[in-house]
Amino acid sequence: MRTYIILFIALLTLGLGACSSEKTEESVDIRRFDREIMAVKSKAEMADLLQKNAEITKSLYRTFPDDTAFVSHIYYLSTHPETRKLFEQTDSTFGELDDLKKEFQEAFKNIKSLYPDFKSPKIVATFTGLENDLFVSDSLVIIGLESFIGPKALYRPEQPNYILRRYSKEYIVPTVIRFLSNNYNKLDSRDESFLADMLFFGKSLEFTKEMLPNTPDSLIIGFTNQQLIETWDAQDLVWAHIVDKQLLYSPDPHLKEKYFGERPNVPEIGPKCPGRIGQWLGWRIIQRYRTEKPNTTFQELMKLEKPSEILRESKYRGQIEE
Repeated sequence: MRTYIILFIALLTLGLGACSSEKTEESVDIRRFDREIMAVKSKAEMADLLQKNAEITKSLYRTFPDDTAFVSHIYYLSTHPETRKLFEQTDSTFGELDDLKKEFQEAFKNIKSLYPDFKSPKIVATFTGLENDLFVSDSLVIIGLESFIGPKALYRPEQPNYILRRYSKEYIVPTVIRFLSNNYNKLDSRDESFLADMLFFGKSLEFTKEMLPNTPDSLIIGFTNQQLIETWDAQDLVWAHIVDKQLLYSPDPHLKEKYFGERPNVPEIGPKCPGRIGQWLGWRIIQRYRTEKPNTTFQELMKLEKPSEILRESKYRGQIEE
């Protein structure tokens, strides 16, 4: 079974889709569970709130809402003076979530136009005191808003700087859409090769770009603009390394982790090569495929199952020209 690491802790999901060119407006509402949590006045009231929202509790914390120790812990977090300060900063930073609603509405509208069976997940904003950041399933999205305040936050998630940079609100929607792409990303599950994983990531990135066409590539993949420029210019060297080391058909999970997983860089290629370079390269191949096969619809692209055929028909060999 293939494991995919993008950015945050979440459940990846399965689903089915169909195709259509019809545009459909998607109304987006985000529940402010963060405000409900922080308005609680007693442990008994907290226990009642968590019990009535067991789906949220179980999804985000992987525990049961009747656990008295858990209830006490959440109540302690909600009443601690420093936590209250962080919540106040979160609330003032995000306001009424109008930007997030607008972005989700655009993405969901675009998904629905291509996959009419798509049902928008319920979206819940919460506050966890930095204990959780993001949960995604096909029916539920939970956002720990305080994790995404950005560099000016009073407190931030405990992550190395190259990951921490992506804990800002502009990354929330692209990351959620990448997870939702798994519903439509069809590759042969029996193929555990480096190439299969690379193209899975590539298709997930292309899906996100298709649904959020006005979102910069840097927010979709999580590279800086400088990294994108340097990687583009050096892609012939990256491709030569992959081929020379005979990586394409390797099933070795440890080897794949070096090129797809979270690292500050990939020294095997060079000190300035960014981590997750294999994800970017997969995206590049998918882009080349669409250039070479312009009559292939987006839905057909997402259904392609054979990695070797995708690579062959993309005619990608490390070239930078379109």
